[in-house]
Amino acid sequence: MKLIDLFEAQERIISIVGMAKNAGKTVTLNHLIESFDENGFRVGITSIGRDGERTDIVTKTDKPMIFVKKGTLVATSEMLFNLSESKMEILEVTDYQTAMGRVIIGKALTEGFVQVGGPTTNSEVRMICEKMCAIGADFVLVDGALDRTSSASPAITDACILSTGAVISRDMYKTVDLTAFKASMFSLESIDDPMLLSAWEMAEASGKPVLVESDGKVVPLSEVVTAIGSGKLIADQIAEETVAVLIPGALVTQTLKDVISVNKSLQWVVADATRLFIDYKDWLYFKRVGLKINVRYGMQIKAVTANPYSPQGYYYDSESFVSELQSKIVGIPVFDVMA
Repeated sequence: MKLIDLFEAQERIISIVGMAKNAGKTVTLNHLIESFDENGFRVGITSIGRDGERTDIVTKTDKPMIFVKKGTLVATSEMLFNLSESKMEILEVTDYQTAMGRVIIGKALTEGFVQVGGPTTNSEVRMICEKMCAIGADFVLVDGALDRTSSASPAITDACILSTGAVISRDMYKTVDLTAFKASMFSLESIDDPMLLSAWEMAEASGKPVLVESDGKVVPLSEVVTAIGSGKLIADQIAEETVAVLIPGALVTQTLKDVISVNKSLQWVVADATRLFIDYKDWLYFKRVGLKINVRYGMQIKAVTANPYSPQGYYYDSESFVSELQSKIVGIPVFDVMA
């Protein structure tokens, strides 16, 4: 099975999220651009942040550039639009502003390299993607910048790919474990309990956490502006009847630790996995004590792509890397796009 065969017709907006810089995200993006083009699909591309430059701005190492085919739609900032090596036709100059000018939607008239710098907010990225679909893109690829896993949010994209690579660690098994951890977070199940769904509407509308009791009663935490730094305040409101905590914003490790010191059996619900800020070791601890975390909006993680090479000069055995990843990440196909 090929990577592009994994996507359903309704999964038109696809994000590629990297575990780290140089994990193979741009290689994955180029692979998809070429594969969709070869199969007769028109592609649009954009990014949260900047990508496509010849030299990595952070590591100062050479990196793959984004190569587009004739007819590809590109949404990028004015400054980067003018740096495109592909000849571009302007289709729309939008009102969305970036640090490098307004976002322009263009069409590639020739093959060539481009740099992509799209909007910086989730809602604007989604609207830009929908504009490209309306113009004629069959699929839109969103290149998530460093540490911007928000591009994988179902509020923005219909499906996502997680890119991992040797750059994460010289220890292949550590890289595998960290990737499996991230994939498990992206695969958290969405709630279907009518009681929790109804309570979520209240939490989402207010933008503040709520508690849910066993009889369905919803207890708004109106004094809690954000869950960050409010773990003890939330813990103080936990009653014997409390069965769930719904957090419409970010959920961090310390908040969880503060509350589970009072009650470990609560069910936690966040909007989606991009709202969770928990590191690997803490995640293992929470799983060990039986913590239950679900999401309101499930993410469709379609594949993991593996890059066995690191810009630092070391590499993994490709076959072993893919095999170890596949053994730890059940139900999600793994591809070596460098092969």
